[in-house]
Amino acid sequence: MDAYSYTTVNVDPDGTASVNVALRPDREVSVLCPRGRDRAQISISHAGARVVIMPTNPTAPTAEDLATARQLAELFARYAAEVERLHTASQSAAPAA
Repeated sequence: MDAYSYTTVNVDPDGTASVNVALRPDREVSVLCPRGRDRAQISISHAGARVVIMPTNPTAPTAEDLATARQLAELFARYAAEVERLHTASQSAAPAA
């Protein structure tokens, strides 16, 4: 398969840095979102790359943190719907075996 993950760090001449993480996971991806603890967070790990998302104050999230979490949930649901749509389209376009 074409699964991979990589991280790049770019530093511009003025010292401005950017970090990019690309995840193209397979079944080896690990997504953890523990419940009932003293903090909220979600962790995605794959092929040496790790992304952790948490509120600005993980133990006392603000209303803005809640709005951001809901927006992320909506966008992940949209992503899942797009993957499903493209999968269905590619399956119906594939020649019968």
